[in-house]
Amino acid sequence: MNAEQNASLALNGIKVPCSMVGKLTVADKEGYLDRQLSEEGYLLLRDVHDPDEVAAARTEVLQRLAEVGEINDPFDDGIASGTSYRRNYYPKREDLGRFWRSVSEGPAVRAVINGPRITNVMSKLFQEPATHFTFAWLRTMIKGRASPLHIDHPYMNRGSKRLVTCWTPFSSISMSNGPLYILEGSHNWSDIREQFEGHDVDLDPSRPGHIEESAVALAKRKNSRILTSEFGLGDCLIFGMFTVHGSFDNNSKTGAVRVSCDTRFQPALDPMDERFAGLNPPAHNALGYACLSASLPLTETAIKR
Repeated sequence: MNAEQNASLALNGIKVPCSMVGKLTVADKEGYLDRQLSEEGYLLLRDVHDPDEVAAARTEVLQRLAEVGEINDPFDDGIASGTSYRRNYYPKREDLGRFWRSVSEGPAVRAVINGPRITNVMSKLFQEPATHFTFAWLRTMIKGRASPLHIDHPYMNRGSKRLVTCWTPFSSISMSNGPLYILEGSHNWSDIREQFEGHDVDLDPSRPGHIEESAVALAKRKNSRILTSEFGLGDCLIFGMFTVHGSFDNNSKTGAVRVSCDTRFQPALDPMDERFAGLNPPAHNALGYACLSASLPLTETAIKR
């Protein structure tokens, strides 16, 4: 990774030292995915999704945001307007949740995140038929915002022990657009596992589900690196429940919103976390899609999951 690329990488507005950053390794799609996931803690897969389908999903999301005044015309450019009428149409929390559910369940979005291409990859990974949560974590990250350092286990640990996350960007992501990062080797860190294993954020809301140490401080303490990459249209990043990750600040020079989606997959025969299953998944605290910060207007969303 060259110095020019690294200059765009920041966490909470603070530049990340070049010496702390490394490149994610591209996985071999034709190889043993389970072995690669076990060794690396992640799978960076290129050209999994149909690029035209991904572009259509992005357009679908941006059009809905434009309808509530949050994206400038032409909305396909994805430039945040700095204003919002979302609460005018959806004044209550449950109304905001219903709106975001309708966006998250758009046919173009679902064709990508739940489609046969990624499902086939997951079936190959598990070496048996795969299925997914019906709940999806659709994200819209404006300039200056990011996802904090965390693992996924405390948020979804009532079902399969083989659950994995699939992060799919809905556009090409450069180093300045807030790419996802992973802390190298973190899936093997016993102290992180001991700290969070069994913790359920819904049963114990007073206890944080995220990692309070900064990514740079934790990487230094563990003699690790912060691994990231540019992402192309059709790429995805898969990782397990104990892999430490987050995203860099979206420092887009144009003010473009970064659209992405997290989907969770597991073997079809394994038990599924009931919070995220079914036609109307209750999600966290039975809030449905209102539990997501993305359900709030773009002008209000904070740096959190």
